[in-house]
Amino acid sequence: MKKIAYIYQTDNKWGYAAKTVANGFKNAFIERGDSFKFFDIAKLENSFWPAEKVKLIAFSPDIIFTSVDNIPYLPLNTLKPTALVLWGSFYSPCNYEPQIDTILEKTKSVLNKYSSRHNILIWSQHEELINEQFFSGYQKELGLKVIQLLHCADKTRFTEPMLNPEFDFLWIGNVSHRLSTYNSVILPLKKEFKNHLEYTEHNMINPETAETKKLYSRSYITPNVHTAAQIKYNILLNERVFTSTMLGGFQICDNLLARKYFNEDELVIATDSNDFIEKTHHYISHPQERLHMIKKMQANLLKNHTYFNRINDVLAAL
Repeated sequence: MKKIAYIYQTDNKWGYAAKTVANGFKNAFIERGDSFKFFDIAKLENSFWPAEKVKLIAFSPDIIFTSVDNIPYLPLNTLKPTALVLWGSFYSPCNYEPQIDTILEKTKSVLNKYSSRHNILIWSQHEELINEQFFSGYQKELGLKVIQLLHCADKTRFTEPMLNPEFDFLWIGNVSHRLSTYNSVILPLKKEFKNHLEYTEHNMINPETAETKKLYSRSYITPNVHTAAQIKYNILLNERVFTSTMLGGFQICDNLLARKYFNEDELVIATDSNDFIEKTHHYISHPQERLHMIKKMQANLLKNHTYFNRINDVLAAL
């Protein structure tokens, strides 16, 4: 049995994807028989309140999952030699979109200082060409191991799809960083299909609530849009590509990169507003076809894209 500490901003009510990923790792590690505990980075950052650091040291984790940006706030000199599995900021500057962060020089110094004491693994959910161009510095300059971990799905939350759901579509996601694709795809869908559910940063729902209420399986369609840059530069597939179908939803996605992992009889891709509307009408009126595709993609996810798969990759790399 391993002891896993997962450090992130636990009270960020807008971080739907971050919570989904954190819970996915938690559920998988617990089902494996490991000990798992969340720690709040906001408390670890507070030098006037050391209680969270004391709890982390007392827990004595074998593996810590966190962002590379959080490394300066961890008691690395006090912790026993530990495996640090770090979601990496871009190592090299990238101007593809504003929300891309580049690692700070002080963070590089901390990584370099403690790389001989702790077993450090950098992971990225980005596509391989992006990793080679913008993440290879971790290995080439700092000598750290780097692996790709695509987003994935939580098989402990597997939900059977419904033949005839009650809602036309479900949209969950922040709007601000993908405003153009939201305006071009989601707004026209809202005008065309009135019987829908929508949760944005203005009324964000908790992932556990969405799962408990089975909102994905209760909706005919779960449109999934990326940012314009994510599509143009093949940056990544977002978390919802994997999660929505595991939760019984039928996804129509705007990112052709998804075709690398999911076939046409598993996942529908639409390229513009009219395409989204036409395909939504089609699959609402063809429920058996829709149901068959969900089950086929769920089988793919259960075989290749679960948190158990990703954990095995992490343990092998360590």
